[in-house]
Amino acid sequence: MPTHQPFTIRDVRLFDGTRPLEATCVRVVEGRIDAIGTPPAAASGDAVVDGGGGTLLPGLIDAHVHLLPGCTQLAATFGVTTVVDQFSKPEVIDPERAAATTAHAGQGPVRADLRTSSIGATAPGGHPTIAYSPLPYVTGPADALPFVEDRIGEGATHLKVIYDDGSGAMLDIPSLDEATIEALVAAAHRHGLPVVAHVSTARGAVTVARCGVDVLAHAPFDRMTDGEVRDVARAGVALISTLSIIDGFPGPDGVMPLLAQPALASRLTRRWRRVLDGQSRRWMPPGAPDGAAARENTLALFEAGVRVLAGTDAPNPGLVHGASLHRELQHLVRAGLRPADALTAATSTPAEVFGLDDRGRLVAGGRADLVLLDGDPTADITATQRLRRVWVLGREAELEAYAGSPAEREGITWLNDSTAKIVQAIQDSWPGIPAPEDVRREEDGELLGRVVPTSGGWQAVTTFGAALGTVSSYDDALDIVRTLGMSCLAEPWWARPLDQREWREVRLMEIRPDRVRLRWTDPMADQPPSGQWFDLGDLDLTLKPPAEPQRY
Repeated sequence: MPTHQPFTIRDVRLFDGTRPLEATCVRVVEGRIDAIGTPPAAASGDAVVDGGGGTLLPGLIDAHVHLLPGCTQLAATFGVTTVVDQFSKPEVIDPERAAATTAHAGQGPVRADLRTSSIGATAPGGHPTIAYSPLPYVTGPADALPFVEDRIGEGATHLKVIYDDGSGAMLDIPSLDEATIEALVAAAHRHGLPVVAHVSTARGAVTVARCGVDVLAHAPFDRMTDGEVRDVARAGVALISTLSIIDGFPGPDGVMPLLAQPALASRLTRRWRRVLDGQSRRWMPPGAPDGAAARENTLALFEAGVRVLAGTDAPNPGLVHGASLHRELQHLVRAGLRPADALTAATSTPAEVFGLDDRGRLVAGGRADLVLLDGDPTADITATQRLRRVWVLGREAELEAYAGSPAEREGITWLNDSTAKIVQAIQDSWPGIPAPEDVRREEDGELLGRVVPTSGGWQAVTTFGAALGTVSSYDDALDIVRTLGMSCLAEPWWARPLDQREWREVRLMEIRPDRVRLRWTDPMADQPPSGQWFDLGDLDLTLKPPAEPQRY
């Protein structure tokens, strides 16, 4: 059964995944590209999309993500029509894959397609145990074949292996040895699976290349020597760049890089903007990385003939599925690739490396995964951010279908829970790292609020997480909580539901850790006599009258 009306996109410049084409229109029938040419290509009964002189690209492919609920729907709204997962667990993969399958059959919101490694192979206690435990480990070469076959049973389309002893970050963590990696590579190749290797150092990249892996999951974070570049290039491996990892750190103005891009920030939902804003204030060690070594390595490997794939490592801090791939393209151009090379890294090259023969190019018979942009990204890579329309298998993705949806809420809840788990594991392993502290009344132990470490000091917060005052010293934050933690509850507050733009004055009627019951002070407000319950995730709250809200 057709899932959409046949349509023709006309008056566009075309980039086919490797180069611009002379043609100016594309016809789509039943989720596939039917024809590419010049007018008149439309058939009788076609819907006609006026491209208005914009650019039509193949759907973008993010070659390095980790899944969270709803991420395929979110990615599609930013023109990322395929995501390649590089380590997730079946409890996240299965529902996301089922939702994508339903979408591809023409039902429900449009979603990106996905490929997955399922659980990656790591040593007991190795990276990324703190994020994904409990998980099956690989203890030696004898575990390789059963481990690979278990992942195939979970639907894996490639294998992820972890070779990282922590030395690149001055840590000491367990890692697979070379014999075990070689055994894993042999088992995966026996079953026709490519192997992606997580490494963080130049020396590690050379080692796994010699072990026979097919793809490096990251550009090394330390500078590679000419010899190391040659060794990796001669092995024939590909590279997923993940240069946008540095977007996890705010700029000098305290704003996360993704929010500093107006075209992308305005397309993000308010809940995701709030996530990024909160991440900008988290505690971080001094000295944010600049990513220079990874950029230099990416360019050196590219010039040595290594195929480069664009990947983001979303949803690490500062990174959002779909949106961050546009930042990755900017980072690739900053590293020295031409804009056309960066576009190829996000279209035809990942399709080739991961055996996705039906996408990544504009060709007759290929999937109608398409992105329509204003401007010419082969001249200015930031034009990819000026999204006009996105199609997955010929169905148009709608940003409005994601904002406020269960998929959005579940994804952010999952991310918050995962972050809390990681933070707790870090604090258990390194007790000296600053951590949030409860502040209690001395006479009866009642909780007054908390003090929370941030990048600029300590923030006093209420029992329900609302900020009290500004970031200050530890002692000052303690004093604020002791002074205002309880008394502020009787004061007027200002609230703004996330689906509204205006702040309004309220009284807090009842407080719980995850929600509040409040009553608008405006006597004309339409509300129940006892007030209205709001989940804290759906509400902005501030004690002082807010300044003009920030516009994105």
